[in-house]
Amino acid sequence: MSFIDDLTLILDLLVLVTVAVFYTAFTVFVQYRRKDHERAVSHLQSGAAMLGMLGAGIGLIAVWGELTWPIPVAFGSYDLFFFDPLFMLAIILLGFAFVVWRGVPTHIVGILAAVAGSGIIYYGTRAYQIGLTQDPLETFLLYLAFGGAAIMTFPATLFVDWFITGPTNPRSSPLPSKESPDYPWLWRVLVAIFLIAVVLAGVAAVSYGFTAAWAHLASPP
Repeated sequence: MSFIDDLTLILDLLVLVTVAVFYTAFTVFVQYRRKDHERAVSHLQSGAAMLGMLGAGIGLIAVWGELTWPIPVAFGSYDLFFFDPLFMLAIILLGFAFVVWRGVPTHIVGILAAVAGSGIIYYGTRAYQIGLTQDPLETFLLYLAFGGAAIMTFPATLFVDWFITGPTNPRSSPLPSKESPDYPWLWRVLVAIFLIAVVLAGVAAVSYGFTAAWAHLASPP
């Protein structure tokens, strides 16, 4: 079976995911600051729908890769290295879209994202230690950035459950809470860290594309 090189498509989708996550989070937070919860929830639902569509596309690629192992035998470990994290990402994106659509707590997706993010960082670290790819540093930074963003998804989803959907849908809150946080500065810091982590993940994906993807385009299978 010939090698089907879809690295550029995967990186394109990863960049789109970071853009969708950042834009959704930013617009929701802006509406929250304006105390317009209705628009905040509407922006959240719109962003979740787009993330679900991206998750479906990534999921199809990941399932295909896990079942067919398209990368040549000489680089067989690449199949696990690339498609395992993609499959976890697809589950997280689809799960987030589903729970937002159903109006139920999102923090269960957040905790799964945090665990998956820790695993992705481990994948990247081990790959860097053994020099798995031809661009070990860029690959490590890509996995580190996406893993960090995934970990910060947990506090972001807690914020959504408590202060975005919770005021109008109490059943989505992890625990009973006020409509406004007791320590607003803490949540502002956490949201800011989350947004920065997402931006860094997007930058890492673009940078990886310039170093690795274009090399693949220059030498197609």
